[in-house]
Amino acid sequence: MTSEPASTKLPSLWRNRPYVLLLSGETVSQFGAQITNVAMPIAAVSYLAASEFEVGLLGAAQMAAFLLLGLPAGALVDRLSRRRVMIWANVIRALLIAIIPALWLMGELSVSWLVVLALLTGACAVFFDVAYMSIVPSLVPRAQLADANSRLESTMQTARIAGPALGGALAKIVAAPLLPIGATIGYLASAFALSRIANDVPEPRAAGSRLWSEIREGTSFVFRHPIIGRIVASAAGANLFGSLIMTMMPILILRELGFSELLFGLLLTIGSVGAVAGGLTAPAIARRVGEGHAIVVTYIATALAAFGFVAVFFVPDAWAFWVLAVTEFWMGFTILAFNVCQVSVRQKLCPPRLLGRMNASIRFAVWGVSPVGAIASGVLASQIGLEATFWIGAVGALAASAFLVFSPLWRMRAVPEPDWYVAAGQ
Repeated sequence: MTSEPASTKLPSLWRNRPYVLLLSGETVSQFGAQITNVAMPIAAVSYLAASEFEVGLLGAAQMAAFLLLGLPAGALVDRLSRRRVMIWANVIRALLIAIIPALWLMGELSVSWLVVLALLTGACAVFFDVAYMSIVPSLVPRAQLADANSRLESTMQTARIAGPALGGALAKIVAAPLLPIGATIGYLASAFALSRIANDVPEPRAAGSRLWSEIREGTSFVFRHPIIGRIVASAAGANLFGSLIMTMMPILILRELGFSELLFGLLLTIGSVGAVAGGLTAPAIARRVGEGHAIVVTYIATALAAFGFVAVFFVPDAWAFWVLAVTEFWMGFTILAFNVCQVSVRQKLCPPRLLGRMNASIRFAVWGVSPVGAIASGVLASQIGLEATFWIGAVGALAASAFLVFSPLWRMRAVPEPDWYVAAGQ
Protein backbone atom coordinates (compact mmCIF):
# COMPACT_ATOMS: atom_id res chain seq x y z
CA MET A 1 0.00 0.00 0.00
CA THR A 2 1.37 3.40 -0.96
CA SER A 3 2.13 5.77 1.91
CA GLU A 4 2.63 9.55 1.72
CA PRO A 5 3.56 12.19 4.29
CA ALA A 6 0.64 14.31 5.43
CA SER A 7 2.15 17.44 3.88
CA THR A 8 2.58 15.90 0.41
CA LYS A 9 0.00 17.00 -2.15
CA LEU A 10 -1.11 13.85 -3.91
CA PRO A 11 -1.85 13.80 -7.65
CA SER A 12 -5.43 13.46 -8.81
CA LEU A 13 -6.79 9.92 -8.94
CA TRP A 14 -7.79 10.61 -12.54
CA ARG A 15 -4.07 10.63 -13.37
CA ASN A 16 -3.59 7.19 -11.82
CA ARG A 17 -3.75 4.99 -14.95
CA PRO A 18 -4.16 1.57 -13.21
CA TYR A 19 -6.93 2.96 -11.02
CA VAL A 20 -8.72 4.57 -13.98
CA LEU A 21 -8.53 1.30 -15.95
CA LEU A 22 -10.07 -0.57 -12.99
CA LEU A 23 -12.75 2.08 -12.69
CA SER A 24 -13.64 2.22 -16.41
CA GLY A 25 -13.72 -1.54 -16.83
CA GLU A 26 -16.04 -2.02 -13.89
CA THR A 27 -18.33 0.78 -15.04
CA VAL A 28 -18.91 -0.93 -18.39
CA SER A 29 -19.41 -4.37 -16.83
CA GLN A 30 -21.85 -2.98 -14.26
CA PHE A 31 -23.89 -1.39 -17.02
CA GLY A 32 -24.47 -4.78 -18.64
CA ALA A 33 -24.88 -6.56 -15.33
CA GLN A 34 -27.61 -4.15 -14.23
CA ILE A 35 -29.61 -4.81 -17.38
CA THR A 36 -29.34 -8.49 -16.52
CA ASN A 37 -30.35 -7.87 -12.90
CA VAL A 38 -33.59 -6.39 -14.18
CA ALA A 39 -34.10 -9.08 -16.81
CA MET A 40 -33.61 -12.08 -14.49
CA PRO A 41 -36.56 -11.47 -12.12
CA ILE A 42 -38.74 -10.35 -15.03
CA ALA A 43 -37.90 -13.58 -16.87
CA ALA A 44 -38.59 -15.68 -13.77
CA VAL A 45 -41.84 -13.96 -12.72
CA SER A 46 -43.37 -12.85 -16.03
CA TYR A 47 -42.06 -15.43 -18.54
CA LEU A 48 -41.56 -18.58 -16.45
CA ALA A 49 -44.36 -17.95 -13.89
CA ALA A 50 -42.05 -18.60 -10.95
CA SER A 51 -43.67 -19.06 -7.53
CA GLU A 52 -42.66 -17.12 -4.41
CA PHE A 53 -40.53 -20.09 -3.30
CA GLU A 54 -38.82 -20.35 -6.70
CA VAL A 55 -38.04 -16.62 -6.64
CA GLY A 56 -36.55 -17.11 -3.17
CA LEU A 57 -34.52 -20.08 -4.41
CA LEU A 58 -33.18 -18.03 -7.34
CA GLY A 59 -32.16 -15.26 -4.96
CA ALA A 60 -30.44 -17.79 -2.71
CA ALA A 61 -28.56 -19.32 -5.64
CA GLN A 62 -27.09 -15.96 -6.62
CA MET A 63 -25.49 -15.55 -3.18
CA ALA A 64 -24.86 -19.18 -2.13
CA ALA A 65 -21.29 -19.18 -3.44
CA PHE A 66 -20.27 -16.60 -0.83
CA LEU A 67 -21.26 -19.11 1.83
CA LEU A 68 -19.77 -22.15 0.11
CA LEU A 69 -16.59 -20.70 -1.41
CA GLY A 70 -15.97 -17.40 0.37
CA LEU A 71 -13.33 -18.53 2.87
CA PRO A 72 -11.10 -20.63 0.58
CA ALA A 73 -11.45 -17.96 -2.14
CA GLY A 74 -9.84 -15.40 0.15
CA ALA A 75 -6.84 -17.59 0.93
CA LEU A 76 -6.38 -18.44 -2.75
CA VAL A 77 -6.63 -14.80 -3.84
CA ASP A 78 -3.87 -13.89 -1.36
CA ARG A 79 -1.67 -16.52 -3.03
CA LEU A 80 -2.33 -15.39 -6.62
CA SER A 81 -2.20 -12.30 -8.78
CA ARG A 82 -5.43 -10.47 -7.97
CA ARG A 83 -5.49 -8.96 -11.44
CA ARG A 84 -5.41 -12.38 -13.11
CA VAL A 85 -8.11 -13.72 -10.79
CA MET A 86 -10.39 -10.83 -11.81
CA ILE A 87 -9.72 -11.31 -15.53
CA TRP A 88 -10.50 -15.04 -15.49
CA ALA A 89 -13.58 -14.56 -13.31
CA ASN A 90 -14.98 -12.06 -15.81
CA VAL A 91 -14.24 -14.21 -18.86
CA ILE A 92 -15.87 -17.29 -17.33
CA ARG A 93 -19.02 -15.54 -16.17
CA ALA A 94 -19.32 -13.80 -19.55
CA LEU A 95 -19.55 -17.24 -21.16
CA LEU A 96 -21.93 -18.58 -18.51
CA ILE A 97 -24.36 -15.68 -18.73
CA ALA A 98 -24.51 -16.05 -22.51
CA ILE A 99 -26.13 -19.47 -21.99
CA ILE A 100 -29.38 -17.83 -20.82
CA PRO A 101 -30.39 -16.23 -24.15
CA ALA A 102 -29.15 -19.34 -25.97
CA LEU A 103 -31.45 -21.58 -23.91
CA TRP A 104 -34.37 -19.21 -24.45
CA LEU A 105 -33.91 -19.28 -28.21
CA MET A 106 -33.87 -23.09 -28.09
CA GLY A 107 -37.02 -23.13 -25.96
CA GLU A 108 -35.23 -24.86 -23.08
CA LEU A 109 -34.98 -22.09 -20.47
CA SER A 110 -36.51 -22.89 -17.07
CA VAL A 111 -36.30 -21.68 -13.48
CA SER A 112 -34.04 -24.67 -12.78
CA TRP A 113 -31.58 -23.50 -15.45
CA LEU A 114 -31.63 -19.97 -14.01
CA VAL A 115 -30.80 -21.38 -10.56
CA VAL A 116 -27.89 -23.48 -11.86
CA LEU A 117 -26.41 -20.60 -13.85
CA ALA A 118 -26.88 -18.26 -10.88
CA LEU A 119 -24.86 -20.69 -8.74
CA LEU A 120 -22.02 -20.86 -11.27
CA THR A 121 -21.83 -17.14 -11.99
CA GLY A 122 -22.05 -16.53 -8.25
CA ALA A 123 -18.89 -18.63 -7.80
CA CYS A 124 -17.07 -16.37 -10.27
CA ALA A 125 -18.41 -13.31 -8.47
CA VAL A 126 -16.91 -14.52 -5.18
CA PHE A 127 -13.38 -14.66 -6.60
CA PHE A 128 -13.80 -11.40 -8.51
CA ASP A 129 -15.21 -9.43 -5.58
CA VAL A 130 -12.58 -10.61 -3.11
CA ALA A 131 -9.76 -9.73 -5.54
CA TYR A 132 -11.42 -6.44 -6.51
CA MET A 133 -11.71 -5.19 -2.93
CA SER A 134 -8.16 -6.34 -2.16
CA ILE A 135 -6.41 -4.74 -5.14
CA VAL A 136 -7.47 -1.12 -4.52
CA PRO A 137 -4.98 -0.42 -1.68
CA SER A 138 -2.13 -1.47 -3.99
CA LEU A 139 -3.22 0.99 -6.70
CA VAL A 140 -3.73 4.21 -4.72
CA PRO A 141 -1.99 6.00 -1.82
CA ARG A 142 -3.33 5.25 1.65
CA ALA A 143 -4.56 8.83 2.13
CA GLN A 144 -6.75 8.53 -0.99
CA LEU A 145 -8.51 5.27 -0.10
CA ALA A 146 -11.78 6.92 0.92
CA ASP A 147 -11.92 9.03 -2.24
CA ALA A 148 -10.90 6.05 -4.40
CA ASN A 149 -13.63 3.83 -2.94
CA SER A 150 -16.14 6.67 -3.21
CA ARG A 151 -15.42 7.17 -6.91
CA LEU A 152 -15.46 3.45 -7.64
CA GLU A 153 -18.85 3.02 -5.99
CA SER A 154 -20.32 6.23 -7.40
CA THR A 155 -19.11 5.66 -10.97
CA MET A 156 -20.43 2.10 -10.94
CA GLN A 157 -23.72 3.38 -9.56
CA THR A 158 -23.87 5.84 -12.45
CA ALA A 159 -23.89 2.83 -14.75
CA ARG A 160 -26.60 1.34 -12.57
CA ILE A 161 -28.75 4.43 -13.12
CA ALA A 162 -29.00 3.83 -16.85
CA GLY A 163 -28.90 0.02 -16.68
CA PRO A 164 -32.19 -0.73 -14.88
CA ALA A 165 -34.15 1.91 -16.80
CA LEU A 166 -32.77 0.65 -20.10
CA GLY A 167 -33.38 -2.94 -19.03
CA GLY A 168 -36.98 -2.20 -18.15
CA ALA A 169 -37.51 -0.37 -21.44
CA LEU A 170 -35.83 -3.10 -23.50
CA ALA A 171 -37.94 -5.74 -21.74
CA LYS A 172 -40.98 -4.09 -23.36
CA ILE A 173 -39.39 -4.51 -26.80
CA VAL A 174 -37.15 -7.58 -26.53
CA ALA A 175 -37.82 -10.78 -24.59
CA ALA A 176 -36.25 -10.38 -21.12
CA PRO A 177 -34.32 -13.69 -21.35
CA LEU A 178 -32.34 -12.23 -24.28
CA LEU A 179 -31.07 -9.21 -22.33
CA PRO A 180 -28.27 -10.96 -20.35
CA ILE A 181 -26.12 -10.74 -23.49
CA GLY A 182 -25.45 -7.18 -22.29
CA ALA A 183 -23.67 -8.57 -19.23
CA THR A 184 -21.54 -10.83 -21.44
CA ILE A 185 -20.32 -7.81 -23.39
CA GLY A 186 -19.69 -5.87 -20.19
CA TYR A 187 -17.69 -8.62 -18.49
CA LEU A 188 -15.48 -9.06 -21.56
CA ALA A 189 -14.88 -5.29 -21.72
CA SER A 190 -13.87 -5.30 -18.05
CA ALA A 191 -11.48 -8.21 -18.62
CA PHE A 192 -9.82 -6.27 -21.44
CA ALA A 193 -9.40 -3.14 -19.26
CA LEU A 194 -7.89 -5.21 -16.45
CA SER A 195 -5.44 -6.81 -18.89
CA ARG A 196 -3.95 -3.33 -19.43
CA ILE A 197 -2.97 -3.04 -15.74
CA ALA A 198 0.51 -4.21 -14.75
CA ASN A 199 0.46 -7.62 -13.06
CA ASP A 200 0.58 -7.53 -9.26
CA VAL A 201 2.86 -9.74 -7.15
CA PRO A 202 1.27 -11.68 -4.26
CA GLU A 203 2.51 -10.92 -0.73
CA PRO A 204 5.10 -13.50 0.48
CA ARG A 205 3.70 -16.38 2.54
CA ALA A 206 5.21 -18.17 5.50
CA ALA A 207 7.14 -21.28 4.45
CA GLY A 208 5.03 -24.43 4.69
CA SER A 209 1.79 -22.59 5.42
CA ARG A 210 -1.36 -24.53 4.52
CA LEU A 211 -4.60 -23.31 3.01
CA TRP A 212 -6.76 -24.00 6.06
CA SER A 213 -4.30 -22.41 8.47
CA GLU A 214 -4.33 -19.29 6.28
CA ILE A 215 -8.14 -19.33 6.27
CA ARG A 216 -8.17 -19.53 10.08
CA GLU A 217 -5.74 -16.63 10.29
CA GLY A 218 -8.06 -14.48 8.16
CA THR A 219 -11.26 -15.35 10.03
CA SER A 220 -9.55 -14.87 13.39
CA PHE A 221 -8.37 -11.40 12.38
CA VAL A 222 -11.86 -10.35 11.26
CA PHE A 223 -14.02 -11.75 14.03
CA ARG A 224 -11.69 -10.86 16.90
CA HIS A 225 -11.02 -7.32 15.73
CA PRO A 226 -12.86 -4.86 18.01
CA ILE A 227 -13.93 -2.62 15.12
CA ILE A 228 -14.13 -4.85 12.04
CA GLY A 229 -15.94 -7.58 13.98
CA ARG A 230 -18.72 -5.18 15.00
CA ILE A 231 -19.09 -3.87 11.45
CA VAL A 232 -19.41 -7.41 10.13
CA ALA A 233 -22.02 -8.41 12.73
CA SER A 234 -24.30 -5.49 11.89
CA ALA A 235 -23.81 -5.84 8.12
CA ALA A 236 -24.60 -9.55 8.30
CA GLY A 237 -27.78 -8.79 10.23
CA ALA A 238 -28.75 -6.17 7.68
CA ASN A 239 -28.25 -8.59 4.79
CA LEU A 240 -30.06 -11.47 6.51
CA PHE A 241 -33.17 -9.43 7.27
CA GLY A 242 -32.85 -7.22 4.21
CA SER A 243 -32.99 -10.35 2.03
CA LEU A 244 -36.49 -11.04 3.38
CA ILE A 245 -37.60 -7.80 1.73
CA MET A 246 -35.43 -7.52 -1.37
CA THR A 247 -36.04 -11.11 -2.56
CA MET A 248 -39.80 -10.49 -2.68
CA MET A 249 -39.59 -7.04 -4.28
CA PRO A 250 -40.26 -8.37 -7.83
CA ILE A 251 -43.33 -10.20 -6.49
CA LEU A 252 -44.58 -7.05 -4.76
CA ILE A 253 -43.94 -4.69 -7.67
CA LEU A 254 -44.74 -6.85 -10.70
CA ARG A 255 -47.44 -9.14 -9.32
CA GLU A 256 -49.12 -7.56 -6.29
CA LEU A 257 -49.03 -3.93 -7.43
CA GLY A 258 -49.22 -4.80 -11.12
CA PHE A 259 -46.53 -2.34 -12.18
CA SER A 260 -45.01 -2.70 -15.64
CA GLU A 261 -41.46 -3.86 -16.32
CA LEU A 262 -40.63 -0.25 -17.24
CA LEU A 263 -41.72 1.05 -13.83
CA PHE A 264 -39.83 -1.78 -12.14
CA GLY A 265 -36.64 -0.71 -13.91
CA LEU A 266 -37.36 2.95 -13.15
CA LEU A 267 -37.60 2.24 -9.42
CA LEU A 268 -34.23 0.49 -9.48
CA THR A 269 -32.80 3.46 -11.36
CA ILE A 270 -34.08 5.86 -8.70
CA GLY A 271 -32.32 3.73 -6.09
CA SER A 272 -29.11 3.97 -8.10
CA VAL A 273 -29.40 7.77 -8.31
CA GLY A 274 -29.57 7.83 -4.53
CA ALA A 275 -26.59 5.50 -4.38
CA VAL A 276 -24.50 7.82 -6.55
CA ALA A 277 -25.33 10.71 -4.25
CA GLY A 278 -24.52 8.62 -1.19
CA GLY A 279 -21.22 7.40 -2.58
CA LEU A 280 -20.09 10.91 -3.51
CA THR A 281 -21.20 12.34 -0.18
CA ALA A 282 -19.67 9.62 2.02
CA PRO A 283 -16.16 11.17 2.38
CA ALA A 284 -17.74 14.50 3.38
CA ILE A 285 -19.99 12.74 5.91
CA ALA A 286 -16.97 10.98 7.40
CA ARG A 287 -15.05 14.25 7.66
CA ARG A 288 -18.06 16.02 9.16
CA VAL A 289 -19.09 13.54 11.87
CA GLY A 290 -15.95 11.40 12.08
CA GLU A 291 -14.91 8.11 10.45
CA GLY A 292 -16.28 5.88 13.18
CA HIS A 293 -19.48 7.77 13.92
CA ALA A 294 -20.31 7.96 10.20
CA ILE A 295 -20.44 4.16 9.99
CA VAL A 296 -23.01 3.96 12.79
CA VAL A 297 -25.15 6.84 11.53
CA THR A 298 -25.32 5.63 7.93
CA TYR A 299 -26.19 2.09 9.05
CA ILE A 300 -29.10 3.27 11.22
CA ALA A 301 -30.36 5.45 8.37
CA THR A 302 -30.28 2.41 6.05
CA ALA A 303 -32.21 0.25 8.53
CA LEU A 304 -34.89 2.93 8.96
CA ALA A 305 -35.30 3.12 5.16
CA ALA A 306 -36.57 -0.49 5.16
CA PHE A 307 -39.76 0.69 6.88
CA GLY A 308 -40.57 2.62 3.71
CA PHE A 309 -41.21 -0.71 1.98
CA VAL A 310 -43.56 -1.70 4.82
CA ALA A 311 -45.42 1.60 4.37
CA VAL A 312 -46.49 0.54 0.85
CA PHE A 313 -49.05 -1.81 2.41
CA PHE A 314 -50.75 1.09 4.22
CA VAL A 315 -51.02 3.76 1.52
CA PRO A 316 -53.55 4.11 -1.33
CA ASP A 317 -52.51 2.40 -4.56
CA ALA A 318 -52.06 5.80 -6.23
CA TRP A 319 -49.30 6.61 -3.72
CA ALA A 320 -47.50 3.27 -3.86
CA PHE A 321 -45.10 4.21 -6.65
CA TRP A 322 -44.04 7.45 -4.94
CA VAL A 323 -43.51 5.76 -1.58
CA LEU A 324 -41.36 3.13 -3.29
CA ALA A 325 -39.45 5.80 -5.23
CA VAL A 326 -38.58 7.78 -2.08
CA THR A 327 -37.63 4.59 -0.24
CA GLU A 328 -35.41 3.37 -3.08
CA PHE A 329 -33.58 6.71 -3.21
CA TRP A 330 -33.15 6.80 0.58
CA MET A 331 -32.01 3.19 0.71
CA GLY A 332 -29.55 3.64 -2.15
CA PHE A 333 -28.07 6.80 -0.61
CA THR A 334 -27.52 5.34 2.86
CA ILE A 335 -26.27 1.92 1.74
CA LEU A 336 -23.55 3.42 -0.47
CA ALA A 337 -22.55 5.96 2.17
CA PHE A 338 -22.24 3.14 4.73
CA ASN A 339 -20.29 0.93 2.34
CA VAL A 340 -17.76 3.62 1.39
CA CYS A 341 -17.20 4.57 5.02
CA GLN A 342 -16.77 1.05 6.38
CA VAL A 343 -14.76 -0.37 3.45
CA SER A 344 -12.24 2.46 3.68
CA VAL A 345 -11.81 1.88 7.43
CA ARG A 346 -11.40 -1.87 6.91
CA GLN A 347 -8.72 -1.36 4.27
CA LYS A 348 -6.79 0.94 6.60
CA LEU A 349 -6.93 -1.49 9.53
CA CYS A 350 -5.95 -4.67 7.66
CA PRO A 351 -2.33 -5.67 6.87
CA PRO A 352 -1.80 -5.97 3.07
CA ARG A 353 -0.97 -9.69 3.28
CA LEU A 354 -4.40 -10.40 4.84
CA LEU A 355 -6.55 -8.26 2.55
CA GLY A 356 -7.87 -11.14 0.45
CA ARG A 357 -8.68 -13.28 3.48
CA MET A 358 -10.21 -10.35 5.36
CA ASN A 359 -12.51 -9.47 2.46
CA ALA A 360 -13.40 -13.13 1.91
CA SER A 361 -14.18 -13.69 5.59
CA ILE A 362 -16.39 -10.62 5.59
CA ARG A 363 -18.11 -11.67 2.36
CA PHE A 364 -18.63 -15.14 3.87
CA ALA A 365 -20.40 -13.68 6.90
CA VAL A 366 -22.17 -10.73 5.28
CA TRP A 367 -23.23 -12.26 1.96
CA GLY A 368 -23.28 -15.86 3.14
CA VAL A 369 -26.44 -15.16 5.17
CA SER A 370 -28.25 -13.86 2.08
CA PRO A 371 -29.17 -17.32 0.71
CA VAL A 372 -30.66 -18.15 4.11
CA GLY A 373 -32.63 -14.92 4.05
CA ALA A 374 -33.73 -15.47 0.44
CA ILE A 375 -35.06 -18.97 1.11
CA ALA A 376 -36.67 -17.81 4.35
CA SER A 377 -38.28 -14.98 2.40
CA GLY A 378 -39.92 -17.40 -0.03
CA VAL A 379 -41.13 -19.67 2.79
CA LEU A 380 -42.42 -16.83 4.97
CA ALA A 381 -44.16 -15.03 2.09
CA SER A 382 -45.90 -18.28 1.13
CA GLN A 383 -47.00 -18.97 4.72
CA ILE A 384 -47.69 -15.58 6.36
CA GLY A 385 -47.84 -13.20 3.40
CA LEU A 386 -45.72 -10.36 2.04
CA GLU A 387 -46.68 -7.73 4.62
CA ALA A 388 -45.66 -9.80 7.64
CA THR A 389 -42.45 -10.86 5.90
CA PHE A 390 -41.54 -7.22 5.22
CA TRP A 391 -42.21 -6.29 8.87
CA ILE A 392 -39.83 -9.00 10.09
CA GLY A 393 -37.16 -7.81 7.66
CA ALA A 394 -37.39 -4.15 8.67
CA VAL A 395 -37.45 -4.74 12.44
CA GLY A 396 -34.62 -7.28 12.26
CA ALA A 397 -32.35 -4.97 10.24
CA LEU A 398 -32.87 -2.14 12.74
CA ALA A 399 -32.18 -4.45 15.70
CA ALA A 400 -28.81 -5.40 14.15
CA SER A 401 -27.65 -1.80 14.60
CA ALA A 402 -27.04 -2.64 18.28
CA PHE A 403 -23.65 -4.17 17.36
CA LEU A 404 -22.50 -0.73 16.17
CA VAL A 405 -24.36 1.48 18.64
CA PHE A 406 -22.70 -0.32 21.57
CA SER A 407 -19.23 -0.31 20.00
CA PRO A 408 -16.23 2.06 20.13
CA LEU A 409 -17.23 3.42 16.71
CA TRP A 410 -20.12 5.44 18.17
CA ARG A 411 -17.67 7.73 20.01
CA MET A 412 -14.77 7.50 17.55
CA ARG A 413 -14.11 10.52 15.36
CA ALA A 414 -10.85 9.28 13.83
CA VAL A 415 -10.03 5.57 13.56
CA PRO A 416 -6.52 5.12 15.07
CA GLU A 417 -3.73 3.73 12.92
CA PRO A 418 -3.26 -0.02 13.54
CA ASP A 419 -0.23 -1.33 15.44
CA TRP A 420 1.20 -3.09 12.37
CA TYR A 421 1.22 0.20 10.44
CA VAL A 422 2.84 2.19 13.28
CA ALA A 423 5.44 -0.53 13.86
CA ALA A 424 6.37 -0.47 10.17
CA GLY A 425 7.07 3.27 10.47
CA GLN A 426 4.81 4.07 7.52
